[in-house]
Amino acid sequence: MRLFIFLLISSFIIPAFATVDNIQVSGYYFGKNLIVINPMIGNRYAVESVKVNNIPTEDEINSSVFEVDFKALGLSIGSRVEVSISYVVSTTKPEIYNPEVLEPESNFSFATCDLDKKEQIISWTIEGSSGEGAYEIEQYRWEKWVRIAIVEPEDSIAFNKYEKKVDVHSGKNLFRIKVIDSNGLINYSPSLKYLSRLSPVVINNKNFDEEIVFSGITMYQLYDEKGLLILSGTADKVDVSSLESGRYWINYATETQLIKIK
Repeated sequence: MRLFIFLLISSFIIPAFATVDNIQVSGYYFGKNLIVINPMIGNRYAVESVKVNNIPTEDEINSSVFEVDFKALGLSIGSRVEVSISYVVSTTKPEIYNPEVLEPESNFSFATCDLDKKEQIISWTIEGSSGEGAYEIEQYRWEKWVRIAIVEPEDSIAFNKYEKKVDVHSGKNLFRIKVIDSNGLINYSPSLKYLSRLSPVVINNKNFDEEIVFSGITMYQLYDEKGLLILSGTADKVDVSSLESGRYWINYATETQLIKIK
């Protein structure tokens, strides 16, 4: 009988040599609670304690599923939270079902985004507020997204329509708009495609002692061999007379070319 009682009690006690670990997650309180899935170990649950900002909570953790109640801790919306869940290591471990509730949700979206191919004007309307961040128009060139223009937000929240004329290059053009909203989240518009029948821009000269001459106006970037950006802009020629002799990479139109200066 005594042996039976001992075995019964010991099944509810975690051995002193059991390994304890922690799950940690951090973010901000936006009015929603964390939901924790709490597996069984023998005849008890794995989670031993929960702390928020290093303060033990009074949540009822003896359940297969429980909530970390931030409101009960008196937290205000937007408060920084660091959650630490202590649990006994076993074949299965507790899991936070909805960690995304600690991440800010964007209150901003692009309602429309269009490209007038005849006028080469990108226009867009928004819903919500983008905060004070500027709209950055990006174009895909040289196997990367390159910022080609900036549009400042209007003072009036009611004004939600914007437009900007863009320059296109020959062949396939790809544009998008980027903005960082008031929650610090990066938002992108849908990509806009345009197929141009313009003649490709080429480099007309072969010697680059004084300048690089293009066959037309183009956006360009000049890098040294270490990858340091030396010159950039939009023009039909680039003055390189003050640069040291050596090899440089030139991005222009849709091309990337290695040239030797002087």
